[in-house]
Amino acid sequence: ISKADLDPQDQTIYIADTWKFMPGDNKVWADPTLPDSSWQYVSTYLGSSELPFIDWEGIGWFRLHVKADSSLIGYPLALIIEQHNGASEIYWDGKLLYALGEVGTTVQDYLPYQDRQPRSIIFEDTTSHVLSVRFANFDTKTYSDLGFTSGFRFFFGDMNHHVAKIIDEDTGYLWLRRFFMGLLLAFTIIHSLLFGFYPQEKRNLYFALFTGFLTILTYTILKTDLSYSPIAALRYYQLSLIVWVLTSVYALRFAYSLFYKKVPGIYWFFFGTGFTIAIGSWFNTQYFSFIRELFVFISVLEIFRILIVSFFRKREGIWLIGSGLILFAAGILYTILANLDIVSGDPVLGNLYGATGLILGMSIYLSREFAHINRSLKDKLREVNELSEKALEQERISKQKELERKLLAAENDRKSAELEKARALQLSMLPKKLPECDFWDIDVFMQTAQEVGGDFYDFVLNTDGSKTIALGDATGHGMKSGIVVATAKSYFHTLAGEQNIVNLLRKMSEGIKNMDLRMMYMSMLFMRFEGHHIEYTSAGMPPVLHYKAIEQAIQVHLVKGLPLGGNPDFPYQKQTIEAQPGDAFLLMSDGLMELFNTDREMLGMSVISSIFKENAHKSVSDILDALKTLADGWAGEDIQQDDITLMVLKAKDTKVQK
Repeated sequence: ISKADLDPQDQTIYIADTWKFMPGDNKVWADPTLPDSSWQYVSTYLGSSELPFIDWEGIGWFRLHVKADSSLIGYPLALIIEQHNGASEIYWDGKLLYALGEVGTTVQDYLPYQDRQPRSIIFEDTTSHVLSVRFANFDTKTYSDLGFTSGFRFFFGDMNHHVAKIIDEDTGYLWLRRFFMGLLLAFTIIHSLLFGFYPQEKRNLYFALFTGFLTILTYTILKTDLSYSPIAALRYYQLSLIVWVLTSVYALRFAYSLFYKKVPGIYWFFFGTGFTIAIGSWFNTQYFSFIRELFVFISVLEIFRILIVSFFRKREGIWLIGSGLILFAAGILYTILANLDIVSGDPVLGNLYGATGLILGMSIYLSREFAHINRSLKDKLREVNELSEKALEQERISKQKELERKLLAAENDRKSAELEKARALQLSMLPKKLPECDFWDIDVFMQTAQEVGGDFYDFVLNTDGSKTIALGDATGHGMKSGIVVATAKSYFHTLAGEQNIVNLLRKMSEGIKNMDLRMMYMSMLFMRFEGHHIEYTSAGMPPVLHYKAIEQAIQVHLVKGLPLGGNPDFPYQKQTIEAQPGDAFLLMSDGLMELFNTDREMLGMSVISSIFKENAHKSVSDILDALKTLADGWAGEDIQQDDITLMVLKAKDTKVQK
């Protein structure tokens, strides 16, 4: 097989169903080196015509020699299970890969199983491989009597495609069928209640019977697809065929009730024939397949005949019923053709869409008829009720709006107070003034978001004359992030004299972690300066941009590390940087690079780097002004979602004596 064998539509390699076969059970038969030239070729479907000739006694082994060309080496293939009416163990070159159910040598030890999940198969080379299947089915008589095959059918397929297909079916198609079943059940209950309250209107009863059988039909088809037991799935399928016939019988009965005061005698022919076919379908589904579909088709034609006659008689509301019946008949016709393999597609979809159209049309028609019968009485009652309901509704709406207004005002006041406290707390923890330094010009810009974030910066002059700069960003917003920032500031001032700034990170991380604030972390950047000599470390902060004056180029310094409050033992790293006079550094939180414009596009690092490079020869305040202009122009009228903190340092032209 090769990649070219993958069907372009469903990404499947349709391997032959004829495999080498040996009845009985011996696990040595999984050995890929075992000579199997004497084994007979048998279809893995195990049809009723084959079973008497292969000495099938409930268990046997199948082997398939398969070889992949270079296009499939390492390609993520999957074993696709089209049919699995038993239990099996699947071996690949003698190694057990998968077990579906429990394979036993007796009925008591045997547990059949089926599902639709693709299972991974990888070809690692172009040599011949042996796919061996130890398969058991002690219920072959049941399958044969009903006209079904008893075995299995495997294909190869693209793993990613088939996994996506299963997910799509589970999240879309199955949900649609469950929703449709719930809708049918709702209509069944509603029209049963309508009949209970007004028994004279028997059309509600027949419509409820029709939708009730349609509900059962949808349920049995769903259980057929989702059952892990092959026998249970078979029984559900048998039941669905019976209900399929009875659904058409009661659809016809409902159609007669709409346009005939007395049910015509021909209906009882349909009724008796339908029940006979339904009972026969339980005992041999395949034998009655064509008869069953023919009966349903004739029932649809009879519904059309009723519709045409009523149309020429100009029955009121015929267009409503006509639309619903046309959709239903089209859906049934599609289902019949799909069941007979005349057209491709899922026959269930015909039931879903056709029945939906009929239900809507019939419900509207019955509602219209019921309203017409009771109109004279209800008109007066409706007038009184509408006036009183309008007054009550207006009063209720007014009270509700007043309550919502008060609750909204209280909530806004509470949030405003909390935000002001958080903003005050955040600003109170920032340095009152920038430090003066012989070797560096420093300027900082911070702009808090509408909902205060957790940005923080600080400076410490160490006892050895060096300076340590901290710039961080706590997760979250509001008071919680303020608590984390306060903790970080306290640790920073206490431990800033630590000789190794990496140890400072670890101790601060351990302290924040010990506070046990769930899901609260802090990104942090430290820079220690001795003259123009810099030590730099980071825990989850954006990279530092370094403008080299001599080269007139930007160098990006990035030290990767987990944010503080996570794992204190994380192996944080540091870098050493030797700056030259005129060099400039841009330190920042993630607020600027993650700033959105009105088209929901992020600013990103490349634009920031470009603006920084263009203005790096200017003063630190001018550099900040250029970056602020960039932020304002990018965001436009969009609300700022996170704090923006920028720190620019520029090396002075001063000779340093070390």
